[in-house]
Amino acid sequence: MNTLKETDHIKLLTIILSAALLALHSYAFSETTIRLISKDKLIHSDFARRVGIDQTTLLWPIQRCPKLFSKETQGILRSSIELVIICNAFRRAGFTGQIQMIPSGNAQRQKIELAKANADLIAHSTFKQSLSHSIPPTASRFLLTDPVIKQGQFLLGIFTSANQLAAVSKAFRENTYSTLIAATLTSWKIDIKTLQEMKLKSLHLLPRYNLIAPNIEHKRANFTLAALDSNSPQKRRLKRVEGYKVALADERVFLVNKHQPLLFKALQDYIAHLRTQDDALTRAYRHANFISDKYQNWTLIN
Repeated sequence: MNTLKETDHIKLLTIILSAALLALHSYAFSETTIRLISKDKLIHSDFARRVGIDQTTLLWPIQRCPKLFSKETQGILRSSIELVIICNAFRRAGFTGQIQMIPSGNAQRQKIELAKANADLIAHSTFKQSLSHSIPPTASRFLLTDPVIKQGQFLLGIFTSANQLAAVSKAFRENTYSTLIAATLTSWKIDIKTLQEMKLKSLHLLPRYNLIAPNIEHKRANFTLAALDSNSPQKRRLKRVEGYKVALADERVFLVNKHQPLLFKALQDYIAHLRTQDDALTRAYRHANFISDKYQNWTLIN
């Protein structure tokens, strides 16, 4: 009898301890300020101001996080909708505090800062294959979520100079684009991989973004890839080849500091939840106008 009583007491104690630990974790999670590293341009955008990111402290109260499907999120494109996906994931997990936005430079610098534990996660998704297994910071330094953008969903347009538009359009129309030279950045690993798989004549790799348009204008290369609705100063110098699109050869995931398993679980659970809701994740990207039916009848080159 004493043995049975002791066993019952141990079971009860285990249950109480587990409940206490769960409550402690939930409390700690709800009160912790989550550090989100992002491009300065997004942090200080009109969208950031509208949703309540304080432009002095760069703090974002979770209560100000907009609903995934709302007027505030309609047409806001990829970077902004991913910020909303992240904040909704934490709100769903019980987080009631605030998010500290941390401005940083390019994607590589953000990964370095995350690996140093100077942030808890990156505010936007990353191409999975852009992570190295040998060059620091390696993939092993992060926790990688399930894909938020599946392979084949990230579509780009083909852009060339005005003085090459007719020739490049003809090459794609007649399926002779293997005679063409593409220009892209050395750091854009997935663009390089995608272009290599297109079996072009060659690739012209450049160190800086602002060199792409001049290289094409001077016919050192024939075309580059860019967002279908791109309106950047560089792309305004180029002309889109109408009727053709290219799917980047990778999926995109969120990167989380490997010492933040609770944040990782919150994101994973939310991604899984959205996928079960008639794939609300893809619908959110459509709502934000990142994934669009506008070009569904265009020829997919790959």
